[in-house]
Amino acid sequence: MEKIAIIGGGVSGSYLAYLLSNSGYDVTLFDIKEKYFKPCGDVVPNIYKPKFEWKIKYYIKNFAFYLDGERIYDVSYRNPKWIVIDKPGWINSMREKVNQVISTKADKSKFDLVIDAKGPYDMDRQVVYTTRALIETNEFNDEAILEFNTKFTGFFWIFPDEEGVLNVGAGFIENKNSKDLLLNYIKNKFKDYKILDLRGAPISIGSVKSKSLKIGEARGLVFPMSGEGIRPSAISAEIAYEAITRGKNFDEYLSYNLTKIERRIEIQRRLLDVYMKSSINARKFLLKTFLRNDVLIDAFLEDKLDFEGILESVRGIKYGSIVR
Repeated sequence: MEKIAIIGGGVSGSYLAYLLSNSGYDVTLFDIKEKYFKPCGDVVPNIYKPKFEWKIKYYIKNFAFYLDGERIYDVSYRNPKWIVIDKPGWINSMREKVNQVISTKADKSKFDLVIDAKGPYDMDRQVVYTTRALIETNEFNDEAILEFNTKFTGFFWIFPDEEGVLNVGAGFIENKNSKDLLLNYIKNKFKDYKILDLRGAPISIGSVKSKSLKIGEARGLVFPMSGEGIRPSAISAEIAYEAITRGKNFDEYLSYNLTKIERRIEIQRRLLDVYMKSSINARKFLLKTFLRNDVLIDAFLEDKLDFEGILESVRGIKYGSIVR
């Protein structure tokens, strides 16, 4: 039986460690902390379920998009488009079931396979620095709000977290001080609120130098336009599990089975590059055109901005997925 080390106890590392341990493999999970917590929006498109069930805190059907303070588009779906999950609870419940070592280094001589799942923390790619706050407010709204500012590449978000609590965040490529931006945004957006928790973290948006023996965000599996990395990271863990349990070449198997996701991530990177090189007026035109298009918004919300994904959105809208 192979001895396997997984470095990094986030989404992909903890999930893979749980899957392998549950199948009888000798697995050790290495992480700098005993408990997991990395702040994010905690939303996942409602098109995926992991093999280890997570708690769903909220179902999101309603969305609104703002540009430079102006509400320019809103949409409601008949069925939940996004779900809000208890990400820390899900990950920590898996970590409780595996052998853990509080460290970020594994002695490779003691293991047959060492897998890198430690997220963006090698800093070998472009990242965006995000901050998110959980706020308690009587101005609670069940809409997911994304607010864009043409001066920067990124957005503010307001997501329902649970009844009476909102997840409010900010992340912009050109401005690393997302904390100050977020606090000013909250102050201007809400009259009555209480900050329950405030934390920041880097999120990958650029490609990594090497993908060898890497899964999840360590591999660069974050959609750069939306910042969503939970689902692709979880999927990469499932594929890594298949590679190991079926005796496949790890890197080749992951590369082949992640082709669609990695292609969609690369498309988003190219779109971001075009946007960043554009003038303020051109950015405003591009965003207004994009955000007022039912099909493109639908594809964006599920991170499927390629030809196949756009066709799926066309079919879904045609058959009445949107409430008018």
